[in-house]
Amino acid sequence: MATMRDLRRTDLRANVLETPYWITSAELTFLSDDDKAVLFSFPVTKLVSPGYGTNLIFIHEVAFEVTDPYVGGTRVLTIGQGSIATDDITTGGAVTDIDADMYILNADITLGTAGWYLPTSGTGSSWLTDMTANTFTTNITILPVDGTVLCVTAYLTSDDAITAGAGRVHMLISELPSCR
Repeated sequence: MATMRDLRRTDLRANVLETPYWITSAELTFLSDDDKAVLFSFPVTKLVSPGYGTNLIFIHEVAFEVTDPYVGGTRVLTIGQGSIATDDITTGGAVTDIDADMYILNADITLGTAGWYLPTSGTGSSWLTDMTANTFTTNITILPVDGTVLCVTAYLTSDDAITAGAGRVHMLISELPSCR
């Protein structure tokens, strides 16, 4: 008969707030036309304490809220993932594209109408495809690092000048404890 091996962690007997919570981006206005707007970044050490540390970020939901309808030409907006060299990079810095429509495709958002927009199953963003398949991948998780920091990025373009419009990205995330 085998003996018991006790692997319970007595240090995890209390709620340490690893429950999901919403994060909301700054306003994405028409002034971001033809820019790569970094909405969220995920470094190990956040500017505001406490940092993410080595916790794995799990993305439960993604939504785009049009607060002021966008006006001007044929507008295209996708919400995707990019990276920046370090979290110290700010306006004017370089963003490396990873997947420009990882979270929300242009077809999922009506930019000329105020409202809330979620990824839809018919269009298949990488995030939604993996969530629907219940597949644990890098499309639904982000591992915080301090070099080549992953970011949620908005890509807003138009064939003419965008003269009005504003919106925000909302994400429901959890920080999963990591032992790395």
